[in-house]
Amino acid sequence: MERAARYLEVNFVILRAFISGIATLSQLPHELWSSTKNGVVVVPKRLTQEYIGKIDAVAQAIRQKGPPPQAGLSTHSLLVMHRWLWIGTALVSCDMRIFVAVGLLQFLAAPYSLVCSFMLFVMHFNTMCLGHLASGLALSVVPLPSCCSVEIGSAVIGMVLLLDFAATAYYAFWACSDGLPKKLPLRETLYHMIYGTFQAKTYILLVLTMCWGYRINLAWLALDAVVGISPLVNNFMQRTVLSWESLFYHIHRMEHLPGVYEHAHRMHHYLPDGTAWDAHVHSGAGFPEEWFYLMHDIFLVRVLGLPPPFMTYRLLKYQLGNKDGHQRRMEPYKEEQYHQDHHLFHRKNFGFNRPCLDMVFDTYKPTMKKRLEVNGAIYSKEETSDSIMIHIEVVDEKLLSISSQRPAGWQQPFLKLMRFLWPLH
Repeated sequence: MERAARYLEVNFVILRAFISGIATLSQLPHELWSSTKNGVVVVPKRLTQEYIGKIDAVAQAIRQKGPPPQAGLSTHSLLVMHRWLWIGTALVSCDMRIFVAVGLLQFLAAPYSLVCSFMLFVMHFNTMCLGHLASGLALSVVPLPSCCSVEIGSAVIGMVLLLDFAATAYYAFWACSDGLPKKLPLRETLYHMIYGTFQAKTYILLVLTMCWGYRINLAWLALDAVVGISPLVNNFMQRTVLSWESLFYHIHRMEHLPGVYEHAHRMHHYLPDGTAWDAHVHSGAGFPEEWFYLMHDIFLVRVLGLPPPFMTYRLLKYQLGNKDGHQRRMEPYKEEQYHQDHHLFHRKNFGFNRPCLDMVFDTYKPTMKKRLEVNGAIYSKEETSDSIMIHIEVVDEKLLSISSQRPAGWQQPFLKLMRFLWPLH
């Protein structure tokens, strides 16, 4: 009991640090994660020191208060065994009580995965799920043809998994958006395919299997793609400290804290480099960090009758970009392989699409380059005694805005009003 109490206490310490870190990040210029224009962003050094101090403090608290590792099976082995048990449970019974009970065993095998799963759910809810729920509410008054309704069963599950596998194989073997994928030896390729599918793609299997027999309306997905209001919600959130870019950096850095990494994020880093097979339908993390939003997606289908967010047009586009972003390119390659390099330098390059926060907090990988071209912009850093200046030179605004969603034509006036009321500069 003492061991469990210590783990629970440290989970709360990490959660407090998560909230406190967001408070510090909220004082930074939001252009660091939202600007699509050329310019210079000035950051006071006192804020960088404050944030780094909070991260160092929680790392020290984990070392002091967290219980020492136990002998026996490794956390990695326990999590793999739990995953197979959870999949088997879902295939045998669709009883949610049993499914949740078996799922909770994860937090006995890896206690710190509890707070990691919750932090990631907060990020996904703000940027992906909230807009999806808003679209569901707005479209609930629209009558949908029953002929477009399909029942979730083996055919639907098999088709979704097959399409995801084909898209992943395209980026891994054929072509990326701006180059050719790096070729790996056959044995290493097969290892990435098998482990990546198990670690990142069984999410789809679990969600849809637990919704077996429920129906989703394809007309809703088509209508949402044309007139859904999720872009308005998503793009508003991208302009706040709760944006994908800022929360991704913050949570990702905390996932690499001692102890936390072994319980949660190491599963994603188990293989030595990044490929498209490592890309999860939401962020790339996969299990055991998906617990809460896995439950959320099942709830949407079983209780609200909405399709899971990963089946919507906008998140399907995002998933393709995520596969593309995890796949290492063949050299020579003119740009920085930003997130791919994180899989080589595990304590560097914590950001998602923009390196600004990595540059501000000195977590960008070691480099002699003065100008870094990353995902549609060129960045450089300048320091004074009391501030850090990030120079941004936009090369391709489309690549720079990958975390945002394209609104429908009728939504443009609302988007312009939002920009007028809350200008970027």
